[in-house]
Amino acid sequence: MLADKARSAYRRTEAGGGIRPVKLIHMMYERVLLHLTYAEEGVTENNPRKRGENLGKAIALITELSAAVSPEDKSEAAVFLRGLYNSILMELPKVSTSGDTSILRQAARYIGELKKIWEETAMREQGLEPSPTRAERRMQPSPEAREAMAPLSVSI
Repeated sequence: MLADKARSAYRRTEAGGGIRPVKLIHMMYERVLLHLTYAEEGVTENNPRKRGENLGKAIALITELSAAVSPEDKSEAAVFLRGLYNSILMELPKVSTSGDTSILRQAARYIGELKKIWEETAMREQGLEPSPTRAERRMQPSPEAREAMAPLSVSI
């Protein structure tokens, strides 16, 4: 039922001229990683609400990602993705009772690799470049800072 709703929403977005499906998947990967990070913070801060809310959101997004893989697709990649998503979905709920952050970090590594592969393949094929994450934007100097640093540049 949930998978049918997810596929339906995905197709409406695709047909409606909204966010391109390739970008939508990328955004979902980014959000999963964010929620896994926040869930880990919730565990280390001993904050069950933060842990639970973010764990639930990560699980919901991974469920949506899994639903986006067509059940009719029998390719090696599709079978792999379904298996990986299902494995992650089996492990993540354990964090609620165990507080095992290694499960969160492992899930984040897998999702991070999928995100990277997605950027290098599907997004490039569609002519899309991933937007920098918040952390990446914070690391970039502001235009004013770049201008102030320009006279400090040394050419060799």
